[in-house]
Amino acid sequence: MKKGNDIKKSFSNRKFKMGGFQTLTMVIVIVVVVVLNMIVGKMNLTVDLSSDKIFTLTEDTKKLAEGLSDDITLYYMCQDGKEAVQIEKVIDQYDKLGHISVERKDPVIYPNFAKTYTEDEITDNDVIVVNEKKNKSKHVKSSDMVIQDVDYSTYSQTNTLDAEGQLTAAIQSVTSTETKKVYITSGHGEQELDGSFTDILHKSNMETASLDTASQKKVPDDCNILLINGAQYDITEAEYNVLSAYMKNGGKAMFFMNVEASKQPYLTKLLSDYGINTVAGYVFDSEKCVSDELPTYLVPEVESHDITKEATNVSVCAPLTIGMTSQSKVRSTLKVEPLLKTSESAFSRTDKKASSMNKIDGDTAGPFSVAMAATDEYPEKRIGPGHAAKLVVYGSYSFAGSGFIADNKYGNRSMILNSLTWLTGSETSTLAIPKRSLDEQSVKIQEGDQVFWIAALVIVLPLVLLIIGFIIWYRRRKG
Repeated sequence: MKKGNDIKKSFSNRKFKMGGFQTLTMVIVIVVVVVLNMIVGKMNLTVDLSSDKIFTLTEDTKKLAEGLSDDITLYYMCQDGKEAVQIEKVIDQYDKLGHISVERKDPVIYPNFAKTYTEDEITDNDVIVVNEKKNKSKHVKSSDMVIQDVDYSTYSQTNTLDAEGQLTAAIQSVTSTETKKVYITSGHGEQELDGSFTDILHKSNMETASLDTASQKKVPDDCNILLINGAQYDITEAEYNVLSAYMKNGGKAMFFMNVEASKQPYLTKLLSDYGINTVAGYVFDSEKCVSDELPTYLVPEVESHDITKEATNVSVCAPLTIGMTSQSKVRSTLKVEPLLKTSESAFSRTDKKASSMNKIDGDTAGPFSVAMAATDEYPEKRIGPGHAAKLVVYGSYSFAGSGFIADNKYGNRSMILNSLTWLTGSETSTLAIPKRSLDEQSVKIQEGDQVFWIAALVIVLPLVLLIIGFIIWYRRRKG
């Protein structure tokens, strides 16, 4: 009987009650966690914990989705269990936007599904973007969304995520009523377009074609933008007449200049026709540059214009640029506007052997513009969007290099995008989402800091815990 009482008391003593309460609390917490996990799973709620939010859609994509009138379907072609996590995370975000839905299709179960929209070979994690209303579709390859490159100088591999850029560009393509055509001149030692620049053109739904102006009697009628990229040699008089006629007919052009521009009389004459004069040599500007050691890598002042509206809050870099000035007297129909300007202390130098960072004899005093825009409201024949002839000139072809437009670190990228929009007309949307790096950024700790943290974690912290434990033990023993 006594044993039975002891057992009964054990179920009613303080230790049993505390243990029972703790057990009940743990069960409740586990149940709550399981239920919340089920709710979150059903609601498809996710949180992007990456440092640069690489799996979160940009505001540009969200604005594009808000303006859609057609329903767009993204068919995610992938076998169950073979999903690429990086691509899947981005695609799932599109399913939360209006007018855009995501459907998964297993190419093994539905082997002929993709043939309805494309003749391309489909691989796992490819996406087919479809606009049924316009009967348009675009195949986006997984290899274009997750890009693996090898730097052969270091034999290291880089991994880049371009899922949002490619998918948003495809959505623009299947909803756009017209593809713009960019003709790029050749035959004058022009610089090859940087990959980041061609990426912008592609994502902006623009086709490119080479144009040998020496063999042409006119610029093709379907030219929306004429692009000259760092021509090393001058055009001929006949080519000048062809390009001049194009501009007089309401043409749109974008020029990236070479430092040899001062030796190109016909090309500079074309600019002069639209109120822009070029200055020989590289521009130095110790007040507005990246550093004192790089006075030819300018960080110019940004002027107010539609082209520069997103560049006012970030630095714009104009490397190795020539200077330009606007003519004091121009025809009443012509409007010439500076986009980027140097400081008053800037100067231009032609003597490549001079090593001084300060102005010397022979240098041309500034200030200068290093990017300009011109509009002629009354061309001889009115053709093209807006009718007016438009010209954007950048003083350096390096302005559109990948180091300055690959991401949004500099305002160069937004200026290039806005230049395309300004030239082709307000009805054209240029939207190019930059690529994002998937490579982990390693944090290096200095040797002195390593010694400090090793001592703190291996010696100091354990010693502090030991002392605290001893104090607690001693007080309980005394109590």
